[in-house]
Amino acid sequence: VGSDAELMAKLMPQDYKARPEQVILFTVSAWDANCPQHIPQRFEAADVAEALGERDKRIERLEQEIARLRGNTGAAAAE
Repeated sequence: VGSDAELMAKLMPQDYKARPEQVILFTVSAWDANCPQHIPQRFEAADVAEALGERDKRIERLEQEIARLRGNTGAAAAE
């Protein structure tokens, strides 16, 4: 933070009625415009559909196994 009058004059638009009080000068040693933190991942629709299809098949198999196990448990409990 500084009060460099010459720098303030360079940074302020001409005919601007506000009076600046301070200037902050940053020294940047590196810059990465492609920071992955702010780049969303892109997935192809076909890949997503395939993954969801595999998930749905697995859910169906698990539900069938649950039904089969419940059927066996019910029969064993009846005996």
